Amino acid sequence: MKKLIAIIFGSMLIFSTHAAAEIAIGVTANFAQIDTDGSETELSGDTEKTTASVSDDVVVPEIFIEAVNENGLAFGVSYIPARELGNKKRTDSDGSDAAENDDGDYTAKASLNNVVMVYTDIPVGPVYVKLGFQRAELLTEELLDNSKQYGDAHVNGYTAGIGYRGTVGDAFYKVEVAYTDFDEYKDSNTSGTAQVVAETEITSARLSLGFTF
Repeated sequence: MKKLIAIIFGSMLIFSTHAAAEIAIGVTANFAQIDTDGSETELSGDTEKTTASVSDDVVVPEIFIEAVNENGLAFGVSYIPARELGNKKRTDSDGSDAAENDDGDYTAKASLNNVVMVYTDIPVGPVYVKLGFQRAELLTEELLDNSKQYGDAHVNGYTAGIGYRGTVGDAFYKVEVAYTDFDEYKDSNTSGTAQVVAETEITSARLSLGFTF
């Protein structure tokens, strides 16, 4: 990921030098609807499968830097420190089956940390089309009796959207809607008795304000 970001920054510098582009920096208010569908399957005993869907509306801050040429074509990088994915609670009580030994209170919770997106805004008439690639660290907080069950992982996401860019005095603003589909997360718990599968989709309305130099 560090290598990819270095390549993007290098491309931005070359782009700005040879295409009469400006460097822009700004902040974004990201109004996001996060939908996560998942399931947990027990690998022993009665192989019980539990499914759940979580939908959460959040507002997260975002920062970005981009190179924009005179035609409005932009290449950029954005960063979000953390984004919660919501949580779900349930109680597992199968009775006295000692082979399973998995009764207790579960809390399924996760977040995306250090979300980096590389993107391009392609002018199409009065609007632009956004295409982006995201990379994030998925932190799981699946708890059974206060014990973490599943591991963290890095996941990729693919973004498509449409927006409008305008100016206000010496500043510029962007208004856009975007959709991001993250790769499936799959892992077995620490005891090897269950497997969880989850997939996250994010629909965002984004308002950005920035300056060029």
